[in-house]
Amino acid sequence: MALRKLLFGKSPGSLIPLSFGFLLIAICLAFISINISTAYALKKELTNIGEAAINKAAHSINLFAYYTEINRYQSNKRVPLDCQLANASFSNLIQSIDLSGKKITVERFTCDLYELSAQISVTGRMPIQIPFFNLDNLDNLTIRTNIGASSKIQP
Repeated sequence: MALRKLLFGKSPGSLIPLSFGFLLIAICLAFISINISTAYALKKELTNIGEAAINKAAHSINLFAYYTEINRYQSNKRVPLDCQLANASFSNLIQSIDLSGKKITVERFTCDLYELSAQISVTGRMPIQIPFFNLDNLDNLTIRTNIGASSKIQP
């Protein structure tokens, strides 16, 4: 009898608002996960581009310091780098490549005689704008990465 009343009786409320709320939460979570995975993929691609450019720049050898063998008495031998040529090479390579239609900027480039390091970044908007959160902080994204190379001689 109670089962019959439960099955055929009138319901005191509707589950449609609750279902709609769960649907909105699920859609927002899907948008957020797409934005996070896109940011991760862009960071990985930015790091790969930066590593390729800095490794190419690390081939800029200071010929005068190399042939005078300024580190001949040191235990760890290194090839001296031409910092000005390396900086120009690195900047040209980075400026010629765009990442998903956005320009890569060199924020910092440091060079001593044997090592190169740089910080590069790209700024853009998230691929999917979440309609409920109209905050500029969440829509704009700046991805930075630090890269480096050294000139150790491998025996």
